[in-house]
Amino acid sequence: MISAKQEVETVQIGPEMVKAWAVEIGSSWAGARVRRIEGADTWVALELFPKGYLIFSWFPESCGCGIVSREIIERLAKLGKRQPPIVLALKSQIMGARLTGAKQINADRVLALHFSRPVGMEVSQARVLILEASPRFSNLILTDGELQVLETECHQRPDDGGPERTRPGFPYLPPPAVSGLSPANWPPQISPDDLGGFRGIGKGLIETLKKAWDSVENPVEGLSRIYGLGERGFSLDSYLPQRAGKALLVFPCILPGAKAVSGSPLEATGSELGTAILERVAGVAARNAGSRFSRETRHLRNRLEGLMRQLAECEQAELWKKYGEALLSYTEGILEGENEVDVPHWGDSGPEMLRVPFDSRLTRVQNAQACFKRYRKGKDIKASVEAEIGKLEREIASLEQDEMLAEALALCGEGIQEKGSRSPGGKKGQKDSGVHRFEIDVFTVLVGTSAKGNRQVTFKMASPEDLWFHVKDLPGAHVVVKTGKRTVPQAVIEKAAEIAAFFSKARTSPHAVVEMTEKRHVRSRQGQNPGEVLYTHSRALTVSPRLPGGDY
Repeated sequence: MISAKQEVETVQIGPEMVKAWAVEIGSSWAGARVRRIEGADTWVALELFPKGYLIFSWFPESCGCGIVSREIIERLAKLGKRQPPIVLALKSQIMGARLTGAKQINADRVLALHFSRPVGMEVSQARVLILEASPRFSNLILTDGELQVLETECHQRPDDGGPERTRPGFPYLPPPAVSGLSPANWPPQISPDDLGGFRGIGKGLIETLKKAWDSVENPVEGLSRIYGLGERGFSLDSYLPQRAGKALLVFPCILPGAKAVSGSPLEATGSELGTAILERVAGVAARNAGSRFSRETRHLRNRLEGLMRQLAECEQAELWKKYGEALLSYTEGILEGENEVDVPHWGDSGPEMLRVPFDSRLTRVQNAQACFKRYRKGKDIKASVEAEIGKLEREIASLEQDEMLAEALALCGEGIQEKGSRSPGGKKGQKDSGVHRFEIDVFTVLVGTSAKGNRQVTFKMASPEDLWFHVKDLPGAHVVVKTGKRTVPQAVIEKAAEIAAFFSKARTSPHAVVEMTEKRHVRSRQGQNPGEVLYTHSRALTVSPRLPGGDY
């Protein structure tokens, strides 16, 4: 479960993980054909038939390569704001090509994938896709077979070897080599203090190994197996993914202090990357979705403040009446130049002394008439001001609910259409319907994604026998399960309740209470905001806010 304001956990990998990627791709993915290419913002995904999707991310805090599902790719594509130029370059250069192999460069966090695409009779075109997966460089580069750069997407720094290192039209140069002994030159005898002087080992693995050195059977052999230096050579069972703090690493055995991560190195990294990228881009999309509503809300609040001041003046109307009456009954002389005078007044509670505002340019009677005018004005417009305040308060509440629902919709991979945008299958200028659909097993779940959408879901799209959900005592979406007069399994009921909690003010809470009833027991509250209802015969469910198929 995430919110737009939560910090996204980073994915930290070391060179040993990149080596694991290269071995796994070379042994299991070689020969796969590029069938589809997707990308947005800081990631690109290749569908390699018949294996699946490989995602490449060059965002510094979540850079890497891994296996992801098609569902994750589609959600990321919906949330993407721009398509980087390298996507078009990849489509023109490697679409239909076969992956021929992968290797690690300089025992560093640099992975090179080699492709070959037939362009004529017995003629093939070589292309290389290079991922520099360190936060310092975090680049994705496409080159030809001679390593001339064709296109690049990068987060370079001025001290990374010059701008020509990855610039299109120049020969590709790997990042400056890390100091230390390369794996081929590691000595046969190694102590924990030696690890910092070796290339090919990440900081996370070094720190974990140092703490567990005496608890691991033959750690030197374990390091050798990662780089195929022993008699066994390269073997996928040498790369067991595990988490040690923020570091995602591999080793032939699960190290003390580390937690095993399921799957192969590419699967483990893909799971971490998919979650991190989705959380980051979804959070940005949610903030953008809510910003439009925030601007409108601020504008309405400014108007509301002005009306509240006006109402405060209206509520002083009776006092202005007393001022006028006191001035008319006051027969004493008033000194010239005074702007306030003390005037006695006999009210319902007896005599009192009033300090009355006074315009010395006017006579006593004229000042009294001015007081009566303010009294009549305040009395006449008080009702209309109160009505306008009530209307604005309802509009603000509706906008705040729309903002909350827009953020939730963005987090699940859907955007909010701006004015004048084109709806899918619709015309330009057509407004968003305010309804989102989920399919859970064989049941359709409808979610109102705006205040008006709530009313549409409940009173236009739901049948009397459908199940209706809403978070208890908080603003949120109306959620309806279309039953089709069938019995709804408890698992579907719980998932619908989780959706209702996610599309509510309780989204960032670990648990929420959601009330369920049949739609026949829901009725509209006349004169209230669109979507505000009364309901009976409800049953409470305590759930965690989440969407189907994930914790987003």
